[in-house]
Amino acid sequence: MQQESGFIKDELFEHHFQPIVDLTDCTVRAHEALFRSQFFASPEQAFQLAVKKEQLYELDSRSVRKAVDTYLKAGYFEKGKKLFINVYPSTVLNKSFFSLIDHIIDRFPGLSQSIILEFVENERIRDFNKIENAVKELKKYGLGMAIDDFGKGIDDINRTIELDADYIKLDRYFTSHLFTSKRKQAYVKFLVQYCSQFKLKPILEGIETACDIDVARSLGIRYAQGYALGKPQPLTGIS
Repeated sequence: MQQESGFIKDELFEHHFQPIVDLTDCTVRAHEALFRSQFFASPEQAFQLAVKKEQLYELDSRSVRKAVDTYLKAGYFEKGKKLFINVYPSTVLNKSFFSLIDHIIDRFPGLSQSIILEFVENERIRDFNKIENAVKELKKYGLGMAIDDFGKGIDDINRTIELDADYIKLDRYFTSHLFTSKRKQAYVKFLVQYCSQFKLKPILEGIETACDIDVARSLGIRYAQGYALGKPQPLTGIS
């Protein structure tokens, strides 16, 4: 099958882009690049195949580069918007990853300030010292860091404490029934306070209704993402 033999090498994938919105004025501040391929029902299937074929770094690094190129060619960096890109922790630790970042920065000086690397939640970090050192080096380039899907990941608490992230993305678990769950509201308030103390920016995912937006605002959430704010779309459909 073609997806087995060449989808990575031939880059038979693309990205859709979902807006991240500032709830104070409803403006789009950033987009998240979301991996898509016609050969797979979900991104997880594609990356699971890459793991099986021992090509996870090749797929992940190509996805990072292609997302940056697509966003740049469409002119969205020039509009002052940031780009969140999913990345596996093991990719960041690969000795070739910094060469990729060097290549991107050399081609487009100043671009690094607009790139946020978003650590995916479904790969365990086995050596936090190595990741912490890698994050420090990447920040020297000006790149931002985000922890993805807090509340769903394997080692969430460790990541929020050990990694010098700029953003924490709260999983859609918190948004589900948030209006009626006093416990979830209390926990989100706690996370907002924690983020404020350590200069982190929380982003609430899974915003599906106008009610979700109102509750998020009332809890002190400034940045949010979800279908009520914009669906993932090809670049031709985003604003």
